Amino acid sequence: MAKNLSQIFARQLLPVMKLAALMVVVVGSSYTLYNAALLTKLSKSIVTDFNQIYSISRRFAQYYNNTGTTFLTKGTHVRNDVSIMVGEDTNVKILSKGVNKLRKQLETIAPDHIWTVAIFENPSTYVHFDPLREAYSKRYSMYKASEIMTRILELERLENTFDQFYGCNIKLSEPYVEDGSNALLRTLYYPVYNHRELDALLLIDIKNSFVDHKVTQFNDDFLTAIDTETHWFSLRVPVQIACTDAEPVYIGFGAWEIFERILIPSILMALFIQFLRTAFKRYQKLLHQDRMTGFYRRDFYEKRLKRLNTFSLLLIDIDFFKSINDTHGHKKGDDVITEVTKRISSQIRASDVAIRWGGEEFLLVMRNMDESKLKEKAETIRRHIANNPIAGLDVTISIGGVHLQRSNFTKAFKLADKALYESKQNGRNKSTILPAPR
Repeated sequence: MAKNLSQIFARQLLPVMKLAALMVVVVGSSYTLYNAALLTKLSKSIVTDFNQIYSISRRFAQYYNNTGTTFLTKGTHVRNDVSIMVGEDTNVKILSKGVNKLRKQLETIAPDHIWTVAIFENPSTYVHFDPLREAYSKRYSMYKASEIMTRILELERLENTFDQFYGCNIKLSEPYVEDGSNALLRTLYYPVYNHRELDALLLIDIKNSFVDHKVTQFNDDFLTAIDTETHWFSLRVPVQIACTDAEPVYIGFGAWEIFERILIPSILMALFIQFLRTAFKRYQKLLHQDRMTGFYRRDFYEKRLKRLNTFSLLLIDIDFFKSINDTHGHKKGDDVITEVTKRISSQIRASDVAIRWGGEEFLLVMRNMDESKLKEKAETIRRHIANNPIAGLDVTISIGGVHLQRSNFTKAFKLADKALYESKQNGRNKSTILPAPR
């Protein structure tokens, strides 16, 4: 039983496993090159998105400079879902609609990743928050009007950014954990200067997961396996985001992640290819092999024999087959042919070729067999047929054969046919191997 299982495994599963291993190498290599080729595309896309965020943020200065004011008393006011914390009774810039438009535009670039939009006046007598979180309210109330701006400008080195007309007049912070919310963020700072004086400071908090979101979206669109993590045996490239002192973001992929992605597809491809192979072999069998016996058809294989120059041939004929058909009917005759060919097949090697040459006549082309071994094989086949009844009948065969080198098929077949005739003349149920002519 165990031997049979191992044979089934070797015959059916082992080829699939070998093919699957080959597919893993081929598909894995191709998929690795594909991912590597798309790293630059993703890097440019991330940089472009941050540049677009910068551009949208810079345009807010024009809106700020051209909006009017309204008088608000000390306290917290809400307009168009934007909260305004006022530290003392004063005239306040009407910015809520602009903040709504700004957020809407930013959300087209970073959907669900704009955490907070805030505009601080200088001095900070009032602040716009969208949204106003409890932590902001507590933190803002702790500082005097001038302290907030001074602290941010010094910390982020944003003084005199009006000099940076062709450079970075905007600043993106390093990732940090926000107090109170514990959100991992990066803040974009844009100072609004007029006549070399700081009027306001725009702050946009962006979730640090924005890049991961971009990578996930890219993977979905292009079926890649890229991420921002560090892996064993990985390829990683830096994404150089402008206007920040932070370390570059690294994107890439690891060998294991590639393997995980391609394993199942490789197995499925191997199974599909094996299925096609099997189907093709069955199709070939239908075209090239005789249905009843499983032997090759003469019209298919004869042309191949004509290309050979070395022959070890056995020509086999079922004795008195016409009598079997006439006496017992064609169904019995078919049963005899089927069983005879099964017994012949059991005595030859996979490398040998069996051909149904006529109705009850068969030709065997033996591989790497000299004359003495050919005689032994012919006798073995003859005895295997004669020793046990077939379909309830005593059935025998006659065999003629020849071993020739540096010859042609026509000559070899004539000699094998002559040997078969001698076997029949000598009483049938005989095997005759003629010596090669001198």
